[in-house]
Amino acid sequence: MHKYIYFIILSISIILPFQGELIYHEFIEEFEVDEVQLMLDNEFGNLAPEALYDVSMYKIVYNTIDPAGNEVIASGVIGYPKNLNQAFPMISWQHGTEVRRESVSSNNGFNILSLWLSTRGYIFLEPDYLGLGESELLHPYCLKDPSAWTTIDLIRSAQTFFENEQGYFYYPITSNNDLILIGYSEGGYVSMAAHEMLESQNLNEFNLLASFPMAGPYDLSGVMVDLMFNFEPYGEPYYLPYVLVPYINYYQLGTLSEYFLPEYAEMFEYLFNGEYSGSYINSIMPNIPIQVLLPSVIEDFSNNQYHPLRLKLFENNLWDWSPNADIHL
Repeated sequence: MHKYIYFIILSISIILPFQGELIYHEFIEEFEVDEVQLMLDNEFGNLAPEALYDVSMYKIVYNTIDPAGNEVIASGVIGYPKNLNQAFPMISWQHGTEVRRESVSSNNGFNILSLWLSTRGYIFLEPDYLGLGESELLHPYCLKDPSAWTTIDLIRSAQTFFENEQGYFYYPITSNNDLILIGYSEGGYVSMAAHEMLESQNLNEFNLLASFPMAGPYDLSGVMVDLMFNFEPYGEPYYLPYVLVPYINYYQLGTLSEYFLPEYAEMFEYLFNGEYSGSYINSIMPNIPIQVLLPSVIEDFSNNQYHPLRLKLFENNLWDWSPNADIHL
């Protein structure tokens, strides 16, 4: 049996002064409590929760960092209960996989989840992620550090948003600094990345109570490789190139033509630019995702435990650490 030892150099992240800087905000919409109750009733029927507060939502544009550590903008939303008499906890919801830049809450406003949480007394936060919303970068899908920072820096910008009541604008809300992270699919991965970053960097700006990461690809170099690098059909075949294209680009692992068959390499140069939907990309993908790769790449990756792509996937795993605050998987 061969034994492989991975030598990992752990780097200490430095929070740059611009991270979490609020650039601008934009009113999206608001609803009175009776309107919220009607929407909840229509969605949940007899199981609908009681709406407690009027709610309001703003689009937030803020500074964060890209995978290389450069200053970039990102966007997200803040939804909150309109009440001056209490301080409320924050829930940061990290959404599932999206490919189209427009398919985010900062463009679409309240949904049933943000309505529910806001009217029940939570400050609702949701990052669009890099490459979506206002960001025009290639989305760093399943890259640990930019996933974490884009989430954390939105929460930091929210504090500025609420503290701005002495200036020109006034927002009828106060945070009690308690924070819960929740996410599904890609958002499960992003939530766990943010939880790990908050604790590994000893960021005490927020009181992290717990995280709820759901259905995330936490073991990229193990479980996810086994899932994607086989010859079985997969329901969302575009997930494979959605991971590989940013890894190849951001880690400078070569060109797309060195990994993908020519017809796919050409298409993948533009299909992940934020203009196309996942369903459209699926329609031109084979049902077996690995069939977009060059046979030589499949063979080399399968036989080489030190393949550069495998090592980068390993660096972005999220399962091998011990949290302090609760994680509910």
